Amino acid sequence: MSSTGTRSTAWQPKICENVPNLEDRTLRWAAQLGIQALALSGRGADPEGTGVWTVEGCRAVSTRVREYGLEVGIVMFNLSSSVVWGQPGRDEAIERMIGSIKAAGEAGWPVVEYNFYTHRAVEGYGQRPGRGGCLYTDYVDSRMQPLPRLDSMPEPSDLTEEQTWEHFQYFLERVVPAAEAAGVRLACHPNDPPPPVSRGAAQVLSNLERMKRLIELVPSVANGITLCQGSFSEWPGMDVVAAIQYFGSRDKIHHVHYRNPTGVFPNYVETWIDEGDTDMLAAMQAYRDVSYRFTLCSDHVPKMTDDLDFGLIGRAYNHGYIKAMIHAANRTN
Repeated sequence: MSSTGTRSTAWQPKICENVPNLEDRTLRWAAQLGIQALALSGRGADPEGTGVWTVEGCRAVSTRVREYGLEVGIVMFNLSSSVVWGQPGRDEAIERMIGSIKAAGEAGWPVVEYNFYTHRAVEGYGQRPGRGGCLYTDYVDSRMQPLPRLDSMPEPSDLTEEQTWEHFQYFLERVVPAAEAAGVRLACHPNDPPPPVSRGAAQVLSNLERMKRLIELVPSVANGITLCQGSFSEWPGMDVVAAIQYFGSRDKIHHVHYRNPTGVFPNYVETWIDEGDTDMLAAMQAYRDVSYRFTLCSDHVPKMTDDLDFGLIGRAYNHGYIKAMIHAANRTN
């Protein structure tokens, strides 16, 4: 520590934000806030809409964001339901992801994110008024559980927990070695919302022990997680700091969603970053202590009455808070 209490070599994750497009206004906004890296969809990397990213498409995205001094931090690959459900066509879908990972590696993209949902329980979401008249997103499980299986889904007997883990392992055994060879890390997001069963289908990433199981299914430097603090803190009895220490000490945190809801499953509210139940400074100190070095992102911002498109004012507020927490973490033990 220096005489002022600040560490002589300040720790710094890559400050990141989800952005909906690569328009000048969006990139200028990010650059002027001091954001370093972007979390993107894969649309720009697949200009022909084939379902496979190309090296040229990935490099074009990187060139575009560098015009504003930014870099690509993490990109979401939309995994086919045939993979998650173990249906015909999954091998072809897995090959499309492997091809995309190889292109990402060629372009120097460090992390590819994905979800593994048998069915995402979005029907449980709603809205409620929040601070100053803004709107919070809330989740109430009683909205969700009476709903039957969708006609487009397999029978519940085909989407049990055991079968879903088998599908997951089949997927990882093929994708993880390709990612490691390409120098790309994978970040799997927890199931959010986290009911263990959604429209009759098991959700296998809905608590801490299941996330631990994920990183052990196929051991590799490439096999890791998005540590979504919102998702983790929505699980009853969670110690978020201990979870950061567990995954971070194993170098398995490949992306962070730094958010702070109130309440736990089956009912919770996605409040402002300064309002929730988690000690956000203690969380930031934990990332510092495990020397976390990848992207740290704002996420799930309440809707302000007079905000700009995509919540840019609310997200800017979050980034002021994030920078303050990083600064505070570097000044404390």
